[in-house]
Amino acid sequence: MIIRGIKQILLGVYEITPDAGSAFFLRADYLSLVTEDRLLPYGYGRLDVDLEDLSGLKEGDTGFFNSEETEDLYKASLLYAVEKAAMSYLNRAEHSRSSLYSKLIKKGLEKEHILTVLDYLEEKGILSDRRFASAWLRSRSIDHNEGRSRLSGELTARGLDRGVIKEALDEYFLEHDEEELCRKALKKLLRVKKDGEKIKAALVRQGFSFKMIQKIFSETNIL
Repeated sequence: MIIRGIKQILLGVYEITPDAGSAFFLRADYLSLVTEDRLLPYGYGRLDVDLEDLSGLKEGDTGFFNSEETEDLYKASLLYAVEKAAMSYLNRAEHSRSSLYSKLIKKGLEKEHILTVLDYLEEKGILSDRRFASAWLRSRSIDHNEGRSRLSGELTARGLDRGVIKEALDEYFLEHDEEELCRKALKKLLRVKKDGEKIKAALVRQGFSFKMIQKIFSETNIL
């Protein structure tokens, strides 16, 4: 492939204009054969080549890329397209790796390309299961009073690693007293239930330990 022009539009992102076909974009970090040094000579401007001189270009000349290098450029372009799709979701809200993967797969993107991009976004700290877990817990706490086991199960269902879940829950319960959450949940249940055993079962389903539930019941002497 002969390149008529390369323009750097963002840090590490280039617009490539071939001598035939449409221009495309890529991030240099996704290149495996072509080094960014091969692109830098073009700087922020354009390389203009006279059409009559194209046939004279050969491997090693500025503007000429062999078949393997051309494939590398196109693959980097595909990966950058996946990255832009991923960022369209991340710019709206935190996502777990698992949920973002599922959304990108549903868009018909290649699994291999998705995994490469997710690895890149995690490496750059743009995608973080740990950050997602903390954000999810903060949002969940607005309308729910739940214990550790329920919250752990909900995060597990969202594809998060057990170690990440433990760290997020440890931090969450430093700020939220679990026994106090249990008391609030009990108070709410008492408005609609009167049977003590049914209330206890409901609290267990909400993630509180039976030992904690028994303690709260003994303290309140409600039932």
